[in-house]
Amino acid sequence: MNVWTAESLGLLSALLVLGCTAGGGSTSDPLPTDAGTTTADAGRIPMACDAVPGDIVSGQWGLMADTVTTARRVLVLMGGGSEDDAAARDFVTGAQGGDVLVLRASGSVDSYTAYFGTELAAQPAPSSVTTLRLETTAASLHPAVLCRRDAAEALWLAGGDQWDYLGLWDTQLAQHPPNVSRAVGGTSAGAMVLGAYAFTAQHGSVTSQEALADPTGMLVDVAPSAWAQPELANLVVDTHFTQRGREGRLLTFTAHLLDSGVTTAWGLGLDEDTALTIVDGTATVGGAGDVWLYRVTGPVTAWMAGVPLGLDGITRTRLAPGTSIPWPPAAPVGDALHVVMGQVAP
Repeated sequence: MNVWTAESLGLLSALLVLGCTAGGGSTSDPLPTDAGTTTADAGRIPMACDAVPGDIVSGQWGLMADTVTTARRVLVLMGGGSEDDAAARDFVTGAQGGDVLVLRASGSVDSYTAYFGTELAAQPAPSSVTTLRLETTAASLHPAVLCRRDAAEALWLAGGDQWDYLGLWDTQLAQHPPNVSRAVGGTSAGAMVLGAYAFTAQHGSVTSQEALADPTGMLVDVAPSAWAQPELANLVVDTHFTQRGREGRLLTFTAHLLDSGVTTAWGLGLDEDTALTIVDGTATVGGAGDVWLYRVTGPVTAWMAGVPLGLDGITRTRLAPGTSIPWPPAAPVGDALHVVMGQVAP
């Protein structure tokens, strides 16, 4: 496997041009690639995007070209911790041999390039995997970044701090050409921002105890997400769910949806090392943990600053590994819950 840096890509490109002019080659000579494909393959065109500037840290695997394919719509949500390989493979396969783009505001630019590029052994393999670490608002608006966003057949949001994705990055980055289908996925914070609404973490994280005790307080900031996916209408996602005891805060988040005018709010809690894959109208749970689905109709019975939450009309459904359900979900069968004076109870 080759992991290309921006510098090595530029040097290799220069050497290729030199070889073509000095060594009798032609511009139709194949570009080197781990997958063994060539520029003659269908859909492969020269990379039209400008080079990524040096102040944006990037990692690259695969071809120095843009491969245009018809991607398959796949949506993958992971709960943090270890990735579920089967769900990640479904995500990469959704690119249908095209280009995968990973966006993050912190962390490694090499881990996902290798993982998506070769370790998963996806069929078809992606043509390229690019990771961009965008640490400023200006970086999120750079033409080279927006160009790669538009060209990607699969887009992944890594874990981190969701306020970086919702507050640091410009909302323009979350846009993409209309009527373009592609695979989308994320883990941890990257999954949380894909819901119609998201806990923004603008003022830091919040525990279930804190959210239930003061549901309208500053820490519980829930807002429509610029990264909202159509499959997740009226839904808010939370991750690291059982491991960090987040049921109470997720229910508080759904109360915010009801307060904003949503008549039926949905909450989705993802355990660590767990994935929910949505494709062709079916959602499937993979990995080691559970997915928790909440349907909340209310009413909200206590909603005042400094007063513990009161909330009725809650149905909780546990989805174990291997479970598949139609998506969007119908009214689920499960446990009836209530929140009384900030306490979750049957």
